[in-house]
Amino acid sequence: MLIHPKRAAVLRGPVAAGSFGRAGAELTPGPCIARTGNFTAKLLAGTAIEVAGQLVRFDQDKAIGMPGAPVAGTDYAVWVSQAGDVVASSNFSAAPGGGNWRRVGGFHYAPGGNAPAAAGGDDTPQINPYSIWDVAWRPACRDPRGMTLVAGGFWSDIYLCGVDHHVNGTSVHGVTIADHGNPPKVPAMFGGNGTTTYGNGNWWSFAELLASHGKRLPTYGEFAALAYGTTEGMANGVDPVTTQLIKKFTSKWGVMQASGCMLVWGDEFSYRSDGGTDGWAFRASTLGRGSLYLYNATGLVAALFGGAWSHGADAGSRCSDWSHMPWDTDTYIGARGVSDHLQLA
Repeated sequence: MLIHPKRAAVLRGPVAAGSFGRAGAELTPGPCIARTGNFTAKLLAGTAIEVAGQLVRFDQDKAIGMPGAPVAGTDYAVWVSQAGDVVASSNFSAAPGGGNWRRVGGFHYAPGGNAPAAAGGDDTPQINPYSIWDVAWRPACRDPRGMTLVAGGFWSDIYLCGVDHHVNGTSVHGVTIADHGNPPKVPAMFGGNGTTTYGNGNWWSFAELLASHGKRLPTYGEFAALAYGTTEGMANGVDPVTTQLIKKFTSKWGVMQASGCMLVWGDEFSYRSDGGTDGWAFRASTLGRGSLYLYNATGLVAALFGGAWSHGADAGSRCSDWSHMPWDTDTYIGARGVSDHLQLA
């Protein structure tokens, strides 16, 4: 096990195997891994990790061995061996060497840097410092890859959701963005077989597929926070098609295509009163999964955030659209997942 105190950082100090505590130092929330350069990082002094029944202690900072040819847009796992070696690898399932190893954390090597202000980021590949996680400092969802910590409170997918999320995960660089023209695959737990698609990009489809990954759609407040740092009042002008670096739309936290590229569904609903006066009745609008009791056929609306590529000066971190029904689907509407921060008992 990786030794952590309750709801705090990796334990740095003298410890016994299995204990939760720390001697002689102040607890500082955060992961046990720290970035030291664009593609360099270290394991922090005082970290204690149990590997195959043996407690491995690090009394000093330990430089992490990095691959020789890093690939931008890739997630890397950090492994610790029983002998005290610390190595980063893009392989999350197989240890980087012989003997006993434990995967203790990871990070995202982004294709560009985070926004220093509200004007987007840059195109220098580097470790996103907010993407660094360990087994006790991470998102609550099952897979922490491709996510970044927003304002110390919740985690956001770095990339827009792709078509093949069931294979790649919901946040991957260089894949086709899921939308009405390229609908996402149906997860196995909701009846998918690996090839069937939803046939649309409506609110229900994206909410359901994100739930299959232990994630959800963002609230308006969460979206405004995760997109902070993007270039405001500007849109991409053309369909981005794939998840990629468009540096002017990178947020402070390293969220890519944060605004002005695709409208993304939000987790909140409202009601519009301009859809006629048909009277209260059940409306068969959920694609066969029950009906909605509404006053008119277009009354219920779901939030959309950020602005599409055609929205020009209206796009931005607080841009929102409250005119679309949850069953609407179009090529300019996609999704981005978020997750709560893991809270240890």
